[in-house]
Amino acid sequence: MGADRLLLSACRLLFIALLLSACTSPAPVVTTSEPTTLRLVATDACGPLMEELAVAYQAAHPWAVVEVEVFDDAVAEERLRTGAADLAALVWPGREADLWLLPFASDAIAVIVHPAVPVEGLDRQTLREIFRGRIGEWADGTPVQVVSREAGSGVRALFEAEVMDGYDVTLTALVVADDAGVLAAVASTPGAIGYVPLSRLDGDVRVVAVDGVLPAAARRADAPLAYVLFLVTPGEPQGEARAFMQWVLGPEGQELVTRRLGSPL
Repeated sequence: MGADRLLLSACRLLFIALLLSACTSPAPVVTTSEPTTLRLVATDACGPLMEELAVAYQAAHPWAVVEVEVFDDAVAEERLRTGAADLAALVWPGREADLWLLPFASDAIAVIVHPAVPVEGLDRQTLREIFRGRIGEWADGTPVQVVSREAGSGVRALFEAEVMDGYDVTLTALVVADDAGVLAAVASTPGAIGYVPLSRLDGDVRVVAVDGVLPAAARRADAPLAYVLFLVTPGEPQGEARAFMQWVLGPEGQELVTRRLGSPL
């Protein structure tokens, strides 16, 4: 998905979001003090954010319990579709036609390297050749070690859509199960290169620019590796799920989003 298509999709989905609050016959929002439980599944890329939002929502709505489980996008989506969850927070929703999607935040993919790797920036063509395994050494002769997320990761799907142009990641890549694993592997492996959501960065790796753009600027919708986070339900949201989605789009929810991600939707 190119940046222009991402912007169009976000605008279209934001219109859907506005319908949640502007609908002439809205589904009822829970206002009772009767206890309710909202089962929420989140992708690893936004798990900490959703846990923080859940705590704040419960503080403001003491009758509600928000249970948050964190998986990769494929498992989270499957649990939503099979009825094991009421609401999902995803990076890469599978089929827009049969899911209700609400954009609520934006982030960007950060390309990271081991601190000793002698590179400050890469264009997407060079980045693609590195992840294909066609470039095997850095300028100082250090072997390149590609680190990638596992199949089913929304961030991997986005990276492949934006960078790989239909090519496979090299078979010599070190494939890890979560963003923390990518950060640990890149930080500890000389010559390593990988990618994580900008919001998951820590201080033990170095970020490189892609096409001359650092990821802090890449949260702009027209930047190369920007993406949108979605709240997803199987159909039009009802009850506590609807109330939670409206709250996330409101001032308190968006303040928390901005605090953690550095940028609202």
